[in-house]
Amino acid sequence: MRASLLAHDPQLGPVTMQTLMGIANAIEQEAVRRYTQLEQTMQQRGELDTAEAFRRMLEEEREHVEAVRRLAADGGVAVPDAAPFEWTLPPDLALSWEAIAGSSLLTPYRAFAIAVENEQRAFAFYSYLAAHACDRAVAQQAERLAAEELRHAARVRQWRREAYHRERPHDDAFANARAAQATAHIAESPERLREFLDQRHAAIVACHRHVAARLRELGDDSAASLLEGFVDAHGSRGTDAPDPVGDDERARIAQFDDPLHLLVAAQKPLEKLGESLDQILLVSRDEAFAIAEHAATDVVAWLARVSLAAERRARREPAT
Repeated sequence: MRASLLAHDPQLGPVTMQTLMGIANAIEQEAVRRYTQLEQTMQQRGELDTAEAFRRMLEEEREHVEAVRRLAADGGVAVPDAAPFEWTLPPDLALSWEAIAGSSLLTPYRAFAIAVENEQRAFAFYSYLAAHACDRAVAQQAERLAAEELRHAARVRQWRREAYHRERPHDDAFANARAAQATAHIAESPERLREFLDQRHAAIVACHRHVAARLRELGDDSAASLLEGFVDAHGSRGTDAPDPVGDDERARIAQFDDPLHLLVAAQKPLEKLGESLDQILLVSRDEAFAIAEHAATDVVAWLARVSLAAERRARREPAT
């Protein structure tokens, strides 16, 4: 686990007690900052269950901060300021947070899964510090910090299991097998893949039409124009064709009274298509692979535009 979770040797040299506590403080303060940010983002987007998950992790990280202070006192040093030690943190510790930044499909289960991964990477880093400690006392404190990360990881794993059973159906294994079979079927020929993409694009176009209309009603013409750009690029459905957006979904869109929630609603079907294409690329070949690759590049580009627009509105920046 230690070798796989840290991709590069941090190359810190001999680790003193002062260095250890400064690094530990930097790790925990960064985690507090990230979880605070994620909790606020989920609150703004109306994803209250996921916000609550991050709130629980934020409380957990604040306990980490207190644990570092206690260990520093036991080691006879004051906790150094985090800022001078931030450069020593391996980039691996930020990978999970960066991977989920701006995601509209983040659930409590995914949030807890990210937290478990972060705890394991922190454990790996503290184990590295223990191995490079300048004396046995420093090594023991690093080992205690590593053990603390494992203890917290065990707690978050329990939360992850609970969230898994809440979010997933009991026949999840069967559902996964059916999904894999369906993906392989789509990727078997270019014709099936094009038909799949036409159906998914039609659903996204319909969603974006409704969301753009609501954005116009709210006076956010910039965001509406962005979504209408996707409609213009991918809308080939005739006017007499049935609307793939159901009554419940249309009512939900009509209820939103701020552009941020509407942009997140528009982002979700794009992310779902992106996830499907990721799976299709794993099993497709030749012309089908080229079609899937082109579609994946396109959906990532649109996702980036919609996500950026949502982020600007979350920060109350002027629309562009």
